[in-house]
Amino acid sequence: MSITTITNIAEFVEKLAEIPLRKGCTRFFRGHADYKKFKIEPSIFRKEHLRKNEELLIQEAIIRCPTELPSSLSFIEILVRLQHYGLPTRLLDLTSNALVALYFACRDHEKTEGEVLVFDIPNDQIKFHDSDTVSIISNIARRSNDFDLSKYPTTQESFNKNDEIGRLLHDIKRDKPAFRPIIDRKDLEKVIAVITRLDNARISRQEGAFLLFGMQGDKLTPALIPSNWLVCGHNEKRIIFSNKHRIKKELSSFGVSEQTLFPELDSQAKAIVEKYREKYARKPKQS
Repeated sequence: MSITTITNIAEFVEKLAEIPLRKGCTRFFRGHADYKKFKIEPSIFRKEHLRKNEELLIQEAIIRCPTELPSSLSFIEILVRLQHYGLPTRLLDLTSNALVALYFACRDHEKTEGEVLVFDIPNDQIKFHDSDTVSIISNIARRSNDFDLSKYPTTQESFNKNDEIGRLLHDIKRDKPAFRPIIDRKDLEKVIAVITRLDNARISRQEGAFLLFGMQGDKLTPALIPSNWLVCGHNEKRIIFSNKHRIKKELSSFGVSEQTLFPELDSQAKAIVEKYREKYARKPKQS
């Protein structure tokens, strides 16, 4: 295993420059705080009580928060908004900005070693929020726990005539009334990258995108990310970070900080208080 430990931004940029972008792909990044513990999977799959209650979590959120989750939103927009507010979903955050990913690798748990993952995703697997494929995969979240592809016919015509697939089609048509009632079962087993509308200030500032996970056979098992998408962050090559506090200070001078990436008032208030806490913590005591 090749592990490179980075202690400043200059070393990080130099290391990224050594990784050529694959032809026909777009590069995305993801930072996490502890490379030894993190798994590349959406939050909904990390605990049993979450993945077994996915549709109920979403439905209750919609009922309790009708203003934030109006019926005018498409289902992928609902998932994005839920992700924004911290409810577990089958989305995994990405960014097209390497320094934003570096910030998230250093944001928390200063005693652990963070990591930035580098993805080169084929352009034909990057979809906009209004894509048919996005609607098909996202609506898996509305299905019951026993939604399992092994139970359904393998031929496309018979597959689409199945009652359970009919219910999935019904959900898709809520988003896309003109959707043709034909689903390719292979689409349900994909992971795709999703570019959403930049109508959310946080997503805009973080230059965010998402991986949307389909299912691996059954609904409770996430689809697998194609192995060739991950060009750094696997067992052969990793970039990890120590000295997180110093790196965050450097990032702030590049305009990447808690205040710039989280524009909401609650985050701004925390950042302002922290700024003055640190200022007075550094102030020498008068004798």
